[in-house]
Amino acid sequence: MPRVTEGPLAGMYLPDYGGGSTVELLASIVRSRGGHSPHPDLQQLPSAELARSRCVLYLVVDGLGLAQLERHLARGQGQRFFARHPHHAISTVFPATTAAAVTTFDTGASPCEHGILSWYLHLPDHGVIATVLRTTTRVGTPLFPEGFDLAGYYAVPSYVASAADHAGLLSWGDIIDTQFGKAGTRWQDRRRYDDLAGLVACASAFAAEPGRRFAYVYWPRYDGLCHEKGCRDPEVDRHFDDIDAALAQLVERLAGTDTTLCVLADHGLVDADREHCIDLATVPGLRDTLATAPAGDQRQMSLFLRPRRLAAFDEVYAQHLAHACIRVDGEALLAAGAFGPGTPHPALHQRVGDVVLLCREGWQMVYTPPGTPPVFMPGSHGGMSEAEIRIPLVVVPCPSETPPP
Repeated sequence: MPRVTEGPLAGMYLPDYGGGSTVELLASIVRSRGGHSPHPDLQQLPSAELARSRCVLYLVVDGLGLAQLERHLARGQGQRFFARHPHHAISTVFPATTAAAVTTFDTGASPCEHGILSWYLHLPDHGVIATVLRTTTRVGTPLFPEGFDLAGYYAVPSYVASAADHAGLLSWGDIIDTQFGKAGTRWQDRRRYDDLAGLVACASAFAAEPGRRFAYVYWPRYDGLCHEKGCRDPEVDRHFDDIDAALAQLVERLAGTDTTLCVLADHGLVDADREHCIDLATVPGLRDTLATAPAGDQRQMSLFLRPRRLAAFDEVYAQHLAHACIRVDGEALLAAGAFGPGTPHPALHQRVGDVVLLCREGWQMVYTPPGTPPVFMPGSHGGMSEAEIRIPLVVVPCPSETPPP
């Protein structure tokens, strides 16, 4: 994974697009299922290898970055699944956030192509900052009226939809029934579960059904606990043990089904204490330089600046923000290919800030809209650190009991 050694991004980590990221993993999966993608295969898992399996499951443990997995293993955890199976190091997309990453898992498109860049997304053609996966505004009100053509508006391309094999989305809770979940993706078979036991039962039942098939399986709770408690909290460790046990049980149930199980994450997380969390709403003079509220995540924020206040912003940044984050022109990120390869989404440029703030180690940012309570979460992500960008990939073949002739 490329570590940037010069320029404004020096010290940051760009995704390994071109052969070592989740974009290429999805290309391998899609091609192995009879579909097409403009992106090359993942170097560690070519499509020809995956094509030999009747069923492919790619199971995403939200938030389980490589650094976190290796910490758990160093503590002696993961003895039932993770310590028994080798893992590859690959990279997620940028921004290293659920909104961007799961849209890639849903579609096979890069953030450049799908345009879903952050948890809080700038939609200037509607004059709002959207909480995009929840289809609400920044303050929780409905984003669009009932009947609005959300799929047509977002216009997310899907290479997953080109696959010839039966396709399934297996997910926790009501995710499969959300407005964005229905509009942004094209899964023909949607199934839900409410706990890890349900995940194991649902995924193993899907794999046991006849015919060539593949499914995206999603588990969100690890990420939620890291946000709430911090990555090293004992409750996080206990939940990791629960995940490890569930995955071991899943492998047992997949025996003889001619399935390849791929376990990975959408991003990693890093911790910060409250004293190292900057609320951009309280930074003196900043709001006066902005054309609209910031968009983004805790570790990267897109700022949309008023042209006649650029000099004032420079002063605000130097006095109040430079110690905690670096500033990069949005156009520089686009030119560097940070959002991945492919044909840019028509709204890409308008959704990337004039300036993007990327947090330094140990820092995070929030923006509290007027009239809403401040929220602090110890675990955060979205930035360009190694811990956020690098994720594990565990590939477990579960061959049929009788090999084909």
